[in-house]
Amino acid sequence: MYQTPMSRTIRPRASLVRTLFFSAGILVFVLAPQAGLAEQKIGFVNPQRVVNETRLGQTAKADLARYVAEKDRLAKESAAQVAALRKEAEAPGLSAPDRGRREDLLRRKAAQHEQLLAENARDVKAEETRLLQYVMRRAEAVLEDLGKKGGYAIIFTDPAAVGYVDKASVDLTERVAHELDGRSK
Repeated sequence: MYQTPMSRTIRPRASLVRTLFFSAGILVFVLAPQAGLAEQKIGFVNPQRVVNETRLGQTAKADLARYVAEKDRLAKESAAQVAALRKEAEAPGLSAPDRGRREDLLRRKAAQHEQLLAENARDVKAEETRLLQYVMRRAEAVLEDLGKKGGYAIIFTDPAAVGYVDKASVDLTERVAHELDGRSK
């Protein structure tokens, strides 16, 4: 019984001391960074605008357009082959075995055509991503220089990374595009 009353008196003091240390730690943590953060800036760059507004981005978009045109050409050829096979399979006067072979060939070609369309869509998306990454890798050096010279602690390149961005005050896209064009001459 002797230990119970003693532990009761010690616990509140220990709890009070822990609470004070914890509160002091929180205050130091909350107040100390304020001075450092006041000097740091945050910026935002829209990668799609960098692509749209730079010579390098325009070149990448032209490359993508040629790539898409070639994929479209292959898809149209495949569609024409499917249409020709359909016409042959529906031609009057075919024997039942011949019609069956042609319909089977048509089904296989139609499946190949659908597979080609799906592959083309994936390939175009991958090429678009690759070209965007290429332009943004080239822009990274500009972002790094701008960040160091301008005192930016963070420059976001993903519009979805932050819930709200006051683009008027932190949007660096035009400066990055201008500098990137200047470097790619």
